[in-house]
Amino acid sequence: MSATITIIVVPAEKPDDLERMYIDQRKQDSEEWQEFPLHSGRLLDTFLMKATNVDLGVFGCADREDDDVPLKTRLLTRPTVLETLPDLEALVEQNADATARALQKLGGGGTDLELISSALKTGVWPATGDPAVEAAAFAHQLLFRARQAKRVKMALCWEFRGDVRI
Repeated sequence: MSATITIIVVPAEKPDDLERMYIDQRKQDSEEWQEFPLHSGRLLDTFLMKATNVDLGVFGCADREDDDVPLKTRLLTRPTVLETLPDLEALVEQNADATARALQKLGGGGTDLELISSALKTGVWPATGDPAVEAAAFAHQLLFRARQAKRVKMALCWEFRGDVRI
């Protein structure tokens, strides 16, 4: 199975609320969710935070398996969504050029800056496995879902399925 990332707007005031949920229940109880292929096999939240030196306050849930597939879940609780929104807005909107350059640099510098900038601006998921472009699209999608989570007073989690690495 190829690696994927699923971003879910989910009811969780604190990490224990999410940990108690069955994995399928997260999507069932969610406001909305979306799954993307993870061609790079990278932990995109870590890549984004390392590139930009911004701590998003991410809680790492206990690793699990879902149908014998490794599952790594990350969470922004409802209060953390509110605290993190300004940082996400700065990364994706106000300081988009600096974010794109930082992602390009961490990715080794070989990726066209325009590809990274476009993914950051549009959130269109790339078909390639370039981690800088995937992290840019992820940042856009995370901001979109964080705004949605704020509106409906929920938390935000994302699940990495399959073999992933930093």
